[in-house]
Amino acid sequence: MIIDKEKILRRAAGLDLFRVLAALMVLLFHCHIHHGSDFGVLTGFVSMGAIFMSAFFMLSGYVLFLTYREQPLIQIANLKKFYLKRLVGILPLYYVVALLYVVFLGRESVVQNLLLLPVEMLGLQSVFSSLFEVSHNDGTWFISCLLLSYLAFPLMQEAVKQMSARAKYVALGICMLALFWAPLVVHAFSTASIYTNPFFRGLEFFIGVLLCSLPVQSKFWGTWKAFFVELIALVGLVSVGVHFHFSVGNYMLYDWVAVPVFACMVLTLARLKSPKLQDSAVLRYMSAVTYAFFLVQTFNTQIENRIFSAGDIQNNVLRIVISVVLCSLMAVVLHHVVERPCARIGKKIFFSEKT
Repeated sequence: MIIDKEKILRRAAGLDLFRVLAALMVLLFHCHIHHGSDFGVLTGFVSMGAIFMSAFFMLSGYVLFLTYREQPLIQIANLKKFYLKRLVGILPLYYVVALLYVVFLGRESVVQNLLLLPVEMLGLQSVFSSLFEVSHNDGTWFISCLLLSYLAFPLMQEAVKQMSARAKYVALGICMLALFWAPLVVHAFSTASIYTNPFFRGLEFFIGVLLCSLPVQSKFWGTWKAFFVELIALVGLVSVGVHFHFSVGNYMLYDWVAVPVFACMVLTLARLKSPKLQDSAVLRYMSAVTYAFFLVQTFNTQIENRIFSAGDIQNNVLRIVISVVLCSLMAVVLHHVVERPCARIGKKIFFSEKT
């Protein structure tokens, strides 16, 4: 089958917008919980901004299947190439951010860091439910979940490609049921949080894979009208839940709202026909630095606190602006100094052709 590259690029433009939106919402969420930033009528919604991590995992699964749907990853040569590309793209920047945190901000002893080293190097921190507050893990846990999802992706891809449409919908329903039911069990039995649990984040990733494989046809999806309806529904439903103090802070419970709406958003933006988005170099660049933008939030809060304290900055709007600008600048620096050079070097070392 011939891959319609133009169609894929057109889809990617809308998905770039979704990726940037998710990264920004997570930052604003951090502004609220760490600095008490106020966002007016949107404060309740922003206070639950961590739900956009679900959007991130769903989008990751969708984009990966979109990219590799025609490649038989089950073949060893393709499998090796796939894993190497993922590791080269993720690990260098992650290692640099982790090292910077340990050296300049970490409170763990040398012995503790040595004990943690193999776990952090292999990206296994998310399988330890109590490591979230240790070292840099409150900011890099998603890397661990993502690596484990990437590990399972070739199997996901091969299974989904052989499924009937009906089987895909059944699988989608089972994944959503598991995601929706798990927070109820956590609440009823006071178990450990599943926010960083790689299994449940893997389910969100797999939902993205399934969404990309579904033969969805609708004139409504793929329009700005659909996107704004979905966005208003998300903001409205989450805000109402917060207003009535319904399990505020239980981000995974809000998957009851977030996952279905995010699914609709992904399907809408994947089909959005917008020449302005497609031709926007700014959007493409912002999307390219979102990985670094996510990661620098591991330590930008501590830097912001020092800036606010040194300058006696109390103004709410100014604090938010400084947070966004500082995070953006650090992301740009790390993208150009670490991420891109390491990607080029990795390709020269591991691949004989341009990829």
